[in-house]
Amino acid sequence: MKKFIAYFDYLGFRQFIEKNDVLAQKKGMSHIFREIEQAIAKEKTKDARHGIIADLEESNLNCINFSDTIIFWTEDDGLESLKEILEVSYIFNWRTNCYFFPARGAVVHGELEGVDFSYLNGKGKNYNINSVYGKGLISAYEKAESQNWAGTVVDQSIIDYLEANGESPKIFLEPWCVPHMIPYKSGYLTKKEFAFNLVKGGLNDLAFENWSNRIQRNFESYNKGPLDSRTEEKLKNTIEFLEIFKKIR
Repeated sequence: MKKFIAYFDYLGFRQFIEKNDVLAQKKGMSHIFREIEQAIAKEKTKDARHGIIADLEESNLNCINFSDTIIFWTEDDGLESLKEILEVSYIFNWRTNCYFFPARGAVVHGELEGVDFSYLNGKGKNYNINSVYGKGLISAYEKAESQNWAGTVVDQSIIDYLEANGESPKIFLEPWCVPHMIPYKSGYLTKKEFAFNLVKGGLNDLAFENWSNRIQRNFESYNKGPLDSRTEEKLKNTIEFLEIFKKIR
């Protein structure tokens, strides 16, 4: 069955693990879980026993996280489901890239199946299956991994879906995305695609400098620096994308 799939992977995750002790790793992973929860909850919170937590009760999305990979997916491929996964992907993209840890991602329309099963034996040991598979997942993985920056792109399969349902892609995606020449490892395509906004509204020169510095710190955080030449290029491409928001004032 076709669904909407958002696939993300963190950049520099191996360096994060290799260059930090277990305590620092646990802290970083807790931030990963926080960003996932805040995105799914669309930044809504509620009071809990030990403080304020993300309110996940109204979410219609599924999510799985393994190491440096995060996958969100819908139960169907209706327009309302598309709106929800776009909103969640937008929040996750700007929060993690601007405040925590650089990531790249893709949102696609394609086939996906999920299996969720858990068994606890008499010795208290768990057998867990929490797996997803399908052609749509492969498409999402390939689209995300081929990018050469920290950012998220809307796949052509989403554009085709919108047009087939009588929607204007530009108008439909406008709340979350902007047209941009996406940097890929193989170079640039011949046309612009839709990338998720990194900031709301425009930036003046001072705001641009502050956001640029913040993104660079995220690339270098958790002892990931000094950056190698390939990572420097990803950072450069990300900052170049940020520059377009200086024109939206």
